[in-house]
Amino acid sequence: MVKHIENVLVNGVFPHNDRVPFAFFEGIEIPFRNVGEYGVAVHTPQLDNAIKICHNYLGDKYIKLLSNKYSLYGQPEIVNGVDAPSTNWHNDLKEGANVAILMYFTSASTPKTGGCLKVRNAETKSLSCMIYPAKADLVILNHNKVWEHKVEEFKRTVDETGIFSDERIVGCFDFNI
Repeated sequence: MVKHIENVLVNGVFPHNDRVPFAFFEGIEIPFRNVGEYGVAVHTPQLDNAIKICHNYLGDKYIKLLSNKYSLYGQPEIVNGVDAPSTNWHNDLKEGANVAILMYFTSASTPKTGGCLKVRNAETKSLSCMIYPAKADLVILNHNKVWEHKVEEFKRTVDETGIFSDERIVGCFDFNI
């Protein structure tokens, strides 16, 4: 039992920390290809297998508590960074899933770097959540039309060698309930 998971139905969001699903990715390289403002993971056979196992685990452990009649939706993605459309209030229901679990592989989001996740009621504009997700955090989002979310702009820093010194790596796993 996951205490208070029903908050995702009431408040549009449920943050939780769970290291177990990240173990599915241990020892697996996650290569990224640039797609404009951010990177998208290249699906190697090893990565695809880990993603499938993780998608099922997340559904069985979390989404099943919301509905026994849930289904996995689409192909999960792992991204590095934030794209501009994500920094505006939006709802992802149009993409087909009504619930998502975001898995945070890094702790890059801070008040200094940005990347804060905000969730609000679309009708009242009342904020229900504002968090800086950290490594091993899971954030379950309700994509019912009443909920919107956005990510603050993420300011990546470059070290003295010209390499990005921080990464915001997030897995997105979709479901329908």
